[in-house]
Amino acid sequence: MKYAIIVVFSACFLGAAFAQKACSCDPITAYVKQRDFDSIGEYKPQSLLKESWRFSKMTAPRCKAYSAHLRAEYHLSKSQLETARKYLEKEKFILDSIKCKRSSYLENNIAFGDYYLRVGEFKFAVDAYTKALSLFKKQANPNLQSKVLLALSAAQSKLGDEDKSRNYLFQAHPLVMHLPDGPGKVDNLLNLSSRYYYHFQVSSNSALLDSSYHAADFGLSLAKRISYKDAFVKGYNLMEDKAYHERNFRVALLYLDSALLFTQSNTAFNDREGIFADMSDIYLELKQYDKAYQFADSSLTYAMKMENPYKVKNALELVYNCAKLSGEYERALLVYEDLAIMRDSVKQLQSQKAYNDLEEKFHRVHKEKQEFEYKQDQKLLQQQREIGDLRNKLIAVGWVIFALLGFYMFMVFRQRSIKQRQKKLEIQQRLNKARINPEFIYQAISNLKNVQANTDFSKKVTAFSKLIKQLLEGSGDDFLTLDKELEFLKLYLDIERDQKGKSFDFQFEVDEHLDIHDVCIPTMILQPFIENTVNQGFKGLKHPGELLIKFTLLGNNELAIKIQDNGRGLKAVDSSRASGIINDRLYLLNKINKASSSYIIRERQSGGVSIEIFLPLITKAYAEKLSSEEGN
Repeated sequence: MKYAIIVVFSACFLGAAFAQKACSCDPITAYVKQRDFDSIGEYKPQSLLKESWRFSKMTAPRCKAYSAHLRAEYHLSKSQLETARKYLEKEKFILDSIKCKRSSYLENNIAFGDYYLRVGEFKFAVDAYTKALSLFKKQANPNLQSKVLLALSAAQSKLGDEDKSRNYLFQAHPLVMHLPDGPGKVDNLLNLSSRYYYHFQVSSNSALLDSSYHAADFGLSLAKRISYKDAFVKGYNLMEDKAYHERNFRVALLYLDSALLFTQSNTAFNDREGIFADMSDIYLELKQYDKAYQFADSSLTYAMKMENPYKVKNALELVYNCAKLSGEYERALLVYEDLAIMRDSVKQLQSQKAYNDLEEKFHRVHKEKQEFEYKQDQKLLQQQREIGDLRNKLIAVGWVIFALLGFYMFMVFRQRSIKQRQKKLEIQQRLNKARINPEFIYQAISNLKNVQANTDFSKKVTAFSKLIKQLLEGSGDDFLTLDKELEFLKLYLDIERDQKGKSFDFQFEVDEHLDIHDVCIPTMILQPFIENTVNQGFKGLKHPGELLIKFTLLGNNELAIKIQDNGRGLKAVDSSRASGIINDRLYLLNKINKASSSYIIRERQSGGVSIEIFLPLITKAYAEKLSSEEGN
């Protein structure tokens, strides 16, 4: 029954393990390790689209979900926010369908937080980042944890809670500093610098400005060491912030020139627009209005290439200020007309955006309500399915219990049957112990009738009486000491020898190391073999019969008994009765004593039969203990 229970629990465990296998994807572990945990000597750009395509070709559902995640990351980096959201929802749908553990949702929650932060849904962003933060207790990843803490700092600032924002910033700082050298550490250092600079602007605390500068300097130095050029522009811009606020304009311009050097004029429109605007501001501070106007005009050019009305409006305001301060009023007037038009456009856009945002929120709330109702319906259906599954499991468990009970009952009845068989054998043994050939008793009494009443007659009657007495007394015993067995066999053989006209002789040999008063053997296992030898093996023998009965100690715990004769051999002897008796006796002895007893019957080369019996060495005290246990 124990093994059956083990089999049932093993099957349940294997079923759970098979269900969780769909949530595993070893290539994700390798990818994340290389991205977040390994220090690198040189940065090698990785294409999110290429990696997404690689994961999409894998068969595991978890791998396909990660393919969708990398697609979403790519579209977030390109500010294609709605497309990114669709891929994030696809990833979440796959994870839900294969019922993965909560830890599998870590990067999905982070990416959703990034999306909500970019679209202005700051409360949703905080919720998503907080969910991700709770998962780091079971899945340590300092690189992602630093990113989440810094993102939470930004989101809390957007919600107006600067205390929480600073708390998250200070939590992130030590984590960032201990990250392995790589692009992840560089990005987090620059984000850390950006957050410190923001809080400096809010509080005017110069210590925060210093922290911003040191984080940017560390990040830029590491970026140079690993050739992570994508970080150079942001690093130099952050370094410029400190120089500008300290009015060290020449150094600030050097940082901006360095940043400009690493931008592409045909692609980096946003970066170049910002750099030219900052240069224009510095030259305004230096009262070099011509240069300020030149860089403001360049800023306007890139703002127009971006087709971003907000950027265009800001650039026009900068150009207008430069023209006015330089005394070029006619140009300032022309720019002002364009600025007025652009301001009106921006106001309309802001109104339209406010309307669109309101409409989008309405649709989102409506959609969320529908999704909530759908989830409630799904939850109800799931509960009904779980109830059905539970019913089926209970039925299955009932069948298993029924089968186990049936198996248990079978074992009980089998044990009972074995005990009954053992009891029968014991009864049969007691009957067998009382079996001395009736022919022997009849012949013995007939011989006594022909003997005159003299001393021989008296001896023979006395011997016969002793034999019958020992036989009756021993019929209830399972073991006899060796001295009593020898006495019984001598009485028996003396009577048989007289009946056979002294046609054979017998001899006992006992190992000197055996204590015949303490060593015991099972009753009536030797007499049937001796009886066969005397009545069948010596019958019609032309030479005197010789019978040797030898007791030898083997090692410390085994007794060997040899019965050897020079009779007519196995062909003249029917040993079935003797073998049946000894087989049953040895079976019971082995079962009770948990030992290995055996016997061998073979033909002697010189003529006759040799019988060897091997028994465990049983002392008188141990025999009494076995007999009492058997009686209980």
